Amino acid sequence: MNSILFKTALFLPGFLLAGTVCLYGQGAKKKGLKKGPNIALNITTHKTFPKKTYLNLGLFSNYQQLNGIGINVFSSLTHFQSQGMQIAGLANVTGINTKGIQISGLANVAGKNMYGLNLGGLMNISGSQMKGISISGLGNFAGQNSSGLNLVGGINISGGKSSGLHFSGLANIAAKDKKGCYIAGLMNVTGMSLKGVQLSALGNIAAQKNQGLQLAALGNVAVANKGTQISLANYSVENNGLQCGLLNVDSIGKKGVQVGLVNISRDNMAHQFGLVNLCPSTRVQLIATGGNLNYATLAVRFKQKYTYTEAGVGAFNPGSDFTTSLSVLYRTGLTYPLSKKVHFGTDLGYFHVENMNQPELSQRMYSFQPRINLEYSLSKRIGIIIAGGYQWTKPYGHHSNQSNNATFDIGLIFF
Repeated sequence: MNSILFKTALFLPGFLLAGTVCLYGQGAKKKGLKKGPNIALNITTHKTFPKKTYLNLGLFSNYQQLNGIGINVFSSLTHFQSQGMQIAGLANVTGINTKGIQISGLANVAGKNMYGLNLGGLMNISGSQMKGISISGLGNFAGQNSSGLNLVGGINISGGKSSGLHFSGLANIAAKDKKGCYIAGLMNVTGMSLKGVQLSALGNIAAQKNQGLQLAALGNVAVANKGTQISLANYSVENNGLQCGLLNVDSIGKKGVQVGLVNISRDNMAHQFGLVNLCPSTRVQLIATGGNLNYATLAVRFKQKYTYTEAGVGAFNPGSDFTTSLSVLYRTGLTYPLSKKVHFGTDLGYFHVENMNQPELSQRMYSFQPRINLEYSLSKRIGIIIAGGYQWTKPYGHHSNQSNNATFDIGLIFF
């Protein structure tokens, strides 16, 4: 993020609200904000520079420095420092630093640092540091670092690092590192590294590293994931942590863990636990089999060196006659090479069965089938599989078995 543009965007609302310009000098003739009308009762000492005001009551005020209480119907403008309490119907503007409590109907603005409790109807704006508690309806903006508790209906933005506890209706954004807990209605964005928690309804982004927890309803993105990503979809360039979701993807891979429906990794050493696991060594195969219970089955198998998953459809016999029903199957198993052409394996299959034409049976059933199998490769593109095991078939919602029988399958493996 371009820091100059970022800071310009932060200062503009303050200038528009105050109608002033910040003028700083290094010599004795220092100037603060531009002088303006002052309709207020002030208790001020003239013995120091800048002049210190201890009590300020009015409609709108323009004075050098506050060391006490300032209450104005419309606005309060302090050229240099503000220490104490400022309350204004529209805006509180401080040229340099503010320490204490600021309460306004629209905005609280500090040219440099903002410390303490800041309650703004629309915005709290700090040109540099924002530390403490900042609560606003639209946005909390810090030109550099933000820390503490930030609560906003719209967006929390930090041009540098951010830490603490941040709640936003829309987004929490930090140009550099984040440390703490960030909860957003839509998304959280970290320009560099995250050490903490990002929680959002839409998505979370860590432009460099995620070393904490990213939890989102839709998606998480991290260049290097060294923590945990939990969402419908998770993406990282380098995954050396944990990804949990329906779809997990890493572009390079660093021996991370993926748990989900579909796992995709460029690392053969990745630990993948899901229905479909894809890595460079994954071999996608088409399997056509038939047997005494699984009359005809067509499935796609994703085979790695020692493990595989398989999904397909088939014609299934859940009863004792020779009628068939439609089945959808999923298997996961282990395989071990006995030789270059012969592999021994074992798997566990789950079948969802839709009863097509057997009125004496339940309409929907499920079946478990543990098996052992033996494969022989005829060539690089075709092989034979022989499998045997046992099946238990039950109607959904019932404890009793519909049937239980030994199973036998034989078929061809393509590709």
